[in-house]
Amino acid sequence: MIEGREYADRLHACRGIASGRAVAALVTLILCAVSFTPDAPAQERSSASSNEDSTDVEALLRLLGEKARVYREVALQFVCIESIRDSDRPREWRRFDYMYVEAQEQRYKPYRQKHTGRPGRRPQEATIDFDFPDSYSWTLMFDPDRQHLFKFGDAGEEWFSLRLAHILEFTAPLPFTTGKTIYEWSGRIWIDVENFNILKVEALPGNQEQRLKVELRAYRQAPRFLIYPLARRPTGSLYSITFLNEFQKLSLPDLAEVRQFTLTLDGREEWGSTLYLRYSGYQFFGVEVKDRFLR
Repeated sequence: MIEGREYADRLHACRGIASGRAVAALVTLILCAVSFTPDAPAQERSSASSNEDSTDVEALLRLLGEKARVYREVALQFVCIESIRDSDRPREWRRFDYMYVEAQEQRYKPYRQKHTGRPGRRPQEATIDFDFPDSYSWTLMFDPDRQHLFKFGDAGEEWFSLRLAHILEFTAPLPFTTGKTIYEWSGRIWIDVENFNILKVEALPGNQEQRLKVELRAYRQAPRFLIYPLARRPTGSLYSITFLNEFQKLSLPDLAEVRQFTLTLDGREEWGSTLYLRYSGYQFFGVEVKDRFLR
């Protein structure tokens, strides 16, 4: 930091520039004054930077609660095409007409019919049993009546799909059993900083890391035939979904991936199959999105 006397001497030197170049002298004077302005204390600068960079999670959750009500209002008023493919059969897509009906356990229940592309034909309901949450149910996470079930934390900001996003960490409130509800998963969620749309979710089964450690220990200690343990390998999974479809600027699910992996004796991950679920052709019925955040 420059002392007051030295600062005055330097400023005086700046004013002594030749009078025949008045404009240049004025510019130089301004630059000198800016250059020698005393710095703010390091502690104050650090505190200001920290305040600007950190996210007020509680305030953000209040806004996301308002956004969740918008997602809830349109949840039962659309139909789309769900296309499902397994990495073991990469050219085989199964297509379904996909919508939601009300359900007690998680408010929404997916309803599927085989997609025929022929108006007037109404095939029977298709029953598919997945061990992970349905895509639209992630919008329930911030419902004002349910967000208190999760533990949230600030994980910073980053750009995703040309949008600046808040990243929130979340912890599963329930032990992992069937995996069918969002309340059994932990991970991170990306939120658009401008309109609070959901952009992406990445999640793991709750307590998966601890569970795999226990299972790996048991796998290593299991009886063997030659060098091969006579036990099932520890198995884990990774769930990710992006919300890059838009309806009246509200972001909606477009692609989900669920990857399975197993652990070797030395703890290495070996990736197995991947399931892809793609959503397209959204049609809404009598919906006008009323959302003050969307511009």
